[in-house]
Amino acid sequence: MRFNRAKSVTAVHARDSRRAAKGFTLLEMLISMSILVVITGAVFEQIIVMQKNAARTGAKVDSDQQARAFVDQMVRDLHMAGYPKAEMYSSALDNTSPLVAAGVVSVSPTQIILEGDVNSDGFVESVNVVYVGTLAGDPGCPCIRRSAVQKITGSPWAQPVSANYTETSGVVPPGFGPGQAGADLFTFYDQNGNQLPVGAPTDISTQNGQDFIRGIATVKINLSLLTDAGAGQIARTSLSATARLNQ
Repeated sequence: MRFNRAKSVTAVHARDSRRAAKGFTLLEMLISMSILVVITGAVFEQIIVMQKNAARTGAKVDSDQQARAFVDQMVRDLHMAGYPKAEMYSSALDNTSPLVAAGVVSVSPTQIILEGDVNSDGFVESVNVVYVGTLAGDPGCPCIRRSAVQKITGSPWAQPVSANYTETSGVVPPGFGPGQAGADLFTFYDQNGNQLPVGAPTDISTQNGQDFIRGIATVKINLSLLTDAGAGQIARTSLSATARLNQ
């Protein structure tokens, strides 16, 4: 009887060992794999979201810096427009002299031409800032180009334009129509804060043009940029600033 009980115990142990050796069933494996796939998918989805957010943030920072650099430069240029004036010289000089800055020379909603010692180097420069739409060979356009060239003797509105320029790319087209920024690149105000209507370019080559430009006390710069953040995402930056003219 003792032998039989021992044999029975051994048989139970053997049966339990065989059960343990069987491992997971196919159903258990499928359930485990499904759970693993769901968890892994959720983790990678969060990683992708984080990567997109990082790319969008980086693009936004770059766009902010580009917009700020342009606006700051434009404000500096406007503050220096008209310096040095003819009244600063003991002998009478007119604004055709390369020593004299005529100030704001021409204005439009998308362009400003001005003269001033913008580099603080003792020389008068003719500065041309203009919005450029789609341009073959320049993937950065629509864009804004700023060029500056040392003034030569002659009419301020007939100064040469430098072939060298700095460019602000990815500009949302100025204006109020569909697909446009909702504001002109440049808007102009008189000393009482009233907006001055500017359509076609107006310059100082005529008396009416001179009178109109003399009435400009403040210029507002409105800039909107679009930057590709990757993965089909676009980052938009809008920035405005005002500059008071000291003419």
